[in-house]
Amino acid sequence: MNNIDWNLKCIVFRACLVAVWTDASMSADERRYISHLTEVLGDTEEEREALRRIAVHDQNEDQVLSEIEQLGQQEKTYVFDTCLDTLASDRLVDAQEVTFLAALRNTCGIGRRSYRKKLSRARTSSGARVALSRRVLGVAAIIQIAVGVLILAYLHYHFHLREVDITPEEEGTGREILVSTLESDSVEQPIMHTGQEVFQHVRNSIVSVNVFLNNDPLCGGSGSVIGKDGAGTVYVISNKHVIFNPDTEKGKPQDKLRVEVQQQSGARFDADFDFYSRKHDIALLAVKGIQQYTEPLKLTLKSDLRVGQPVYAVGSPIGLAHTLTAGVVSALRDSYLQTDATIHSGSSGGPLIDQRGALCGVVAMSHRTKNYSFALYSDIILEVLEERTKLAAESSDESEAKDTPSAPTDPE
Repeated sequence: MNNIDWNLKCIVFRACLVAVWTDASMSADERRYISHLTEVLGDTEEEREALRRIAVHDQNEDQVLSEIEQLGQQEKTYVFDTCLDTLASDRLVDAQEVTFLAALRNTCGIGRRSYRKKLSRARTSSGARVALSRRVLGVAAIIQIAVGVLILAYLHYHFHLREVDITPEEEGTGREILVSTLESDSVEQPIMHTGQEVFQHVRNSIVSVNVFLNNDPLCGGSGSVIGKDGAGTVYVISNKHVIFNPDTEKGKPQDKLRVEVQQQSGARFDADFDFYSRKHDIALLAVKGIQQYTEPLKLTLKSDLRVGQPVYAVGSPIGLAHTLTAGVVSALRDSYLQTDATIHSGSSGGPLIDQRGALCGVVAMSHRTKNYSFALYSDIILEVLEERTKLAAESSDESEAKDTPSAPTDPE
């Protein structure tokens, strides 16, 4: 369709969001497709920004279907085809998604024969596998639930299940992470004179960190891309308390803790907990699939900072993702960089950026009076990476010692 009006674009985008959340989750490929739709449907940066704002809000399925019902037939067909392409982008249309498509088909007035042809097209064009409907799977689901209940009852009776253990692995991937520092006299990144320039430079390297318990939003904060390893995995730095805090300790053994990072574009990626520091409030997340959409921030060390120089905080204060606030370096304390850049709950773990777009601090805490906030120096990141390497080496030595048979002793 050509010359799509803004109202239809919004309906199409919201319908696709409802579609990908039908099964209570969104795959990495679906996230990328939603991000792609943002660029395709938005003709201007203002429109794309409006679509990104829509993406961070929950969508009501009944309301969206009601709005689709008011459209003309050509527009309805466009909505259905776009939703189907979105769901097929991860090469799987599961049972819950098939059920949603059936409801959307009825709303859009798509005939059964046409519907089957469209599903067949999805299989052919994207290689998607289309699952059976809920009705066919109903009996199997009931059996699975019954078996699950019996297993849980058995475990509770015999083992007195304890609170969920969410302590991360000691080593993470164990792979070396490549990071870069920026020296004060470097011409590699020139000084930027406005906050707008700084934000445009760093926006794809800063993420919101969202923590879920059983797919229910639990808590979150902010983070920065600081490096990659040889396998292409991207690493995000944040505060340890963003992920491990009293909220995440409420879970039960059968609960599932999940962490994801979200870019300003709205694209979301699952993150694995790689490492946490035993000395500092720093955690490291490993993220796959994001490498082509981001570049690691360079680090400005404490020795190259000066009191009074401009700095910018980017984070998610009170859930307002990718908010930029400006300030100066107020003081260079022993353990913390002090700034008057406004920071609030949700900014934790996010970056403090200098005028060259380099990370000079990791936001850690704010005073009850908003003019006093504090960040860990970026030097701490290098210390934490050394700590990670050391613990990985010690763990490897212990494993080798266990695997090495002890030498036989001579009989007396």
